[in-house]
Amino acid sequence: MELQTIESCINCQNLTKNFMCSKHSVDVGMYTVCESHTKVDSLTKNSNCANCANFNLDTCTNPDGSSEGMLCFDWRSAS
Repeated sequence: MELQTIESCINCQNLTKNFMCSKHSVDVGMYTVCESHTKVDSLTKNSNCANCANFNLDTCTNPDGSSEGMLCFDWRSAS
């Protein structure tokens, strides 16, 4: 079986921290999709604070809890 990634609301730039779509003002779930999806770097099993663009910067939303191996929904690729 081949696994595939879909462009769901979970990897869309319009998703807010409280799982609302900022573009359509609706609650979204794990399997919600729409035609105006704009993909952002998705979380993977390798995502963590150590490879987040915000790690140890003022832009980190949880500086007291961030450390290597930890993950939050504000993760952004450092590369």
